[in-house]
Amino acid sequence: MVDLSSEWNISFAGCGFRSIYYVGALSCILEQVPQLLHGAAMFGGASSGCLVAAALAVGIPIEQLCFSILNMAKEARKHTLGVFHPTFRMLQTVRHSLLEKLPQDAHLRASGRLCVSLTRLADGQNVLVSKFDTREELIQVLMCSCFFPIYCGFKPPSYHGVLYVDGALSNNMPLFEHRNTITMAPFSGESDICPREGTFNFFEVHYGNVSIQVNTGNVYRVCTSFLPPTLEKLAEICHNGYTDALRFLKERDLLSVKHVPRSLSLGKGWTTPPCRERGKERANAEEARLRRMLPCKEEEQTQLSHKVTHSLPANIQEVLCEVCQHNRDPISRWSRFTHFFPVKLIIYMLTLPLRLVQLSLSLAKGKVDLRVCFYFKLLIWS
Repeated sequence: MVDLSSEWNISFAGCGFRSIYYVGALSCILEQVPQLLHGAAMFGGASSGCLVAAALAVGIPIEQLCFSILNMAKEARKHTLGVFHPTFRMLQTVRHSLLEKLPQDAHLRASGRLCVSLTRLADGQNVLVSKFDTREELIQVLMCSCFFPIYCGFKPPSYHGVLYVDGALSNNMPLFEHRNTITMAPFSGESDICPREGTFNFFEVHYGNVSIQVNTGNVYRVCTSFLPPTLEKLAEICHNGYTDALRFLKERDLLSVKHVPRSLSLGKGWTTPPCRERGKERANAEEARLRRMLPCKEEEQTQLSHKVTHSLPANIQEVLCEVCQHNRDPISRWSRFTHFFPVKLIIYMLTLPLRLVQLSLSLAKGKVDLRVCFYFKLLIWS
């Protein structure tokens, strides 16, 4: 059981597009036991998990985080090759979102409250960063932690002149070694908040401080971490995060927690998230507006089912419905057409030569660090 009489931390595993799972889990905690988030001493994360941790550390509203994740997935699915399309720049999209969402004093709020996992390219060693001198430095650290070799490009970003890649490759659960750390991961395993499989599983893989069971469900979860599923599926993942977090709170008897000392509930540098500062009047207004929006129009029901959103808070439901409403366009229809296997095969065959030419030009211009390729190859064979 989490000891609320002493300091506790919360850590998020890297999981790509499945980080929408954390939105559901966090919305449940904010709704049921908000002091569990408000009183946390530190938030840790690697890869996409560090973006969620950063949002909590600086006080970004949970619905803004939800919108950013869904919007990135939607933009990726618009392209015929998704995230692998030459014109889609994932890190640029992440950077633009950070510049837009992070407050000017984000580095001050994050210092001492945020722990980001990085992997040093030179030797593959893990580096944890929790002090940030400027807002730009904070953004650069987050970019380094999100850079997965080849998948995000060939030239890794740098921090203080040193090249780093995805923190999940060396430590996917920072702060794991601390006794009082709540761990979250959207893969079934031994994390505190994670999916549960129906049958007992003897086989588990332990990598980067994260335990992942070997089963078909996790194979699918890993694949959809890199390849964004439909918005309806993302909404379902968000719903699963909510129910898994609720189960955790019940099992740890945390739903009965009504109060923690003010010194703990208002940690160092913590500012109460705007989502908790809303009064009852605004909450009621949001629920009334949501009732007018849900159920969505009949043709939109095929994309967003009320079944997977009914338990989520009103502000999260509203974001999910809004994103789905703006998803019916000619480009997304073309994207759905290209999901047929024969069409996909033809497109990949036509695109592969272009990717090889792009890589050759990058090598010729010295834009590719060959250590990225070697490190990625070692990762596959290890």
